[in-house]
Amino acid sequence: MPVVSRVNPNFPLPGIDQPSKGFRDNFAIIKTEIESLQGKTIQLTGEVTSNPTIIDSGNSPVVLVTNSRVYRDSFSSVELVAGILTVNHNLNRQIVIVQVSNNVNQVIVPDLVTLTSTNTVTIDLSSYGVIPGNWNVIVRG
Repeated sequence: MPVVSRVNPNFPLPGIDQPSKGFRDNFAIIKTEIESLQGKTIQLTGEVTSNPTIIDSGNSPVVLVTNSRVYRDSFSSVELVAGILTVNHNLNRQIVIVQVSNNVNQVIVPDLVTLTSTNTVTIDLSSYGVIPGNWNVIVRG
């Protein structure tokens, strides 16, 4: 979607005395274009976009395409084996992002995260000992 603006780039030109009508016209155009952008509907669907997406002042909805899948689960100490949590996320992706949060909603840094396979990660939490309550894990791929 190309950027189409009706703003006249010749106003202002530095060091040149110019009539104020050009300034007024540009301000009116900018106001209209900003109002148009504020009314845009943005919808996220489907595949990952690797290129920048330009949102112009046209009237059609903007669709940003994504393909990020997310696995979420909670766990407690009883699910750890020697301080290790095995997460079967089934995202079918080897390279994923893993985030762990504790029972008071703080993001914690695991001792080690191993991207075991396209559907499994192991998270070493052994330095945390017996974890209190339920913790959460998010795997995004």
